[in-house]
Amino acid sequence: MKRGYIGVLTGLMMVMLAGCAGGISYEAGSYVGSAQGKNGPIKVEVTFSKNKIESVQVVSHKDDLDYATKAVEGMPEIIIEKQRLDVDAVSGATLTSRGIIGAVAQCVTDAGADPQKLGYTSVAKKTDSQEVLITGLADEKIVTGDEIKAMTPVTFEAISIDASGTQTPTSGKGVKLEDILAQYGESQKNYDAIVLNATDGYAIEIPRDVLAIRDVIIAYEVNGAACDLRTVVPEERAMYWVKFLNKIEIKGAVTQVETENLAMLETAVLMCTPETYKYYDAIDQAVPTSQLLEKTGAVKTETVDVAGMDGWARTENYDLYKNQYIKITGENAPMFIGPDLPEGMRMKDMLYNKLGKDLLLSVSKAQEKYGTTTLNGKSGVAIEKIFQELKIREAARYKLTGSDGYETEMTLEELKKGILTCSDSGIDGFFEGADAVPVKGLLFIKAVV
Repeated sequence: MKRGYIGVLTGLMMVMLAGCAGGISYEAGSYVGSAQGKNGPIKVEVTFSKNKIESVQVVSHKDDLDYATKAVEGMPEIIIEKQRLDVDAVSGATLTSRGIIGAVAQCVTDAGADPQKLGYTSVAKKTDSQEVLITGLADEKIVTGDEIKAMTPVTFEAISIDASGTQTPTSGKGVKLEDILAQYGESQKNYDAIVLNATDGYAIEIPRDVLAIRDVIIAYEVNGAACDLRTVVPEERAMYWVKFLNKIEIKGAVTQVETENLAMLETAVLMCTPETYKYYDAIDQAVPTSQLLEKTGAVKTETVDVAGMDGWARTENYDLYKNQYIKITGENAPMFIGPDLPEGMRMKDMLYNKLGKDLLLSVSKAQEKYGTTTLNGKSGVAIEKIFQELKIREAARYKLTGSDGYETEMTLEELKKGILTCSDSGIDGFFEGADAVPVKGLLFIKAVV
């Protein structure tokens, strides 16, 4: 009888242990937790049975919908399926994913269990081992999170202003980049530019005029909570605030290449095959940048300058640029955009893209920015104004080419007396003189060299 009783008891214990995921048990019930997401706190509700995470629901968040939706929909399913917290973030929504994981970890704690036994690692511990590569000095340097935390800290209070103009008060703690560089006998003020890179592919160049007057802070604490290593540049827009920092490229003298070839965006777009593009709740049209590069014959360069109506410009890697889109209809068009392109890398109301000597201009935006003039009853932006504002190289003669292959040449003086107008052909060029022939569907203005 004893042997039988012991055998049954042993069997029951094995079954009970098998039902516990790695020996984890919870106080059954529903719990609410929150953690920092991309733009603010993410709140979740998690329901536990005694030995299992039964459900995970994202109750609220402040992250951009086009950025966060994949994580909001996908992370709960992944956590429930794996019954773990050391799961991969949803591609393209890393910050939202980590926020959801952190909020679920809080619920696990409230349910009487240890989230570390589910593989959870706190942001503070991840930051300690986070590495940032610094290039452009005499030798490459690697600085880690724990090394940065060991330096003399600074506190900051700043206003984050995103691409939509939303202002978010932010405070925190970190170390000045200037103090990090001083260890190597360097200063940010001695360089023409510094490029900040993130693990998600985001990159932004801080120009010399900003480096000369602003502090670049490598933050490890924001709004009272530990965070990944990130840059904060007080009194500058959030485009320079790079999360998940992993590389700082220090650049010397930057050689500006004069524009010799001017291409018209509106005409080039008509030569492309547009695609349907969902932008928030709107269904718009967009053309791949690869098609625009093909139609305009732009020569491949290492980087592409993307500038907007508001005067802001970004420098993009060519390979990243060629795999994106230009949204040509709807709000903020034309707009540099892409399905996996972070919000801060987009360019609303795009004025031009510049690849070395080639500049792709939105004439409609040039009209808005520089104003219009009238010539022979036609209203358009003065070519002389475009040359002046965009610093286009002045040559003795220029060749104008239409989308239909029509070509004509004229002198600089003749060209500067003309205007560019928007039409069903894309862009038309009109010029002074009774014998002057307008160029319908104007695609190029190129210096004859």
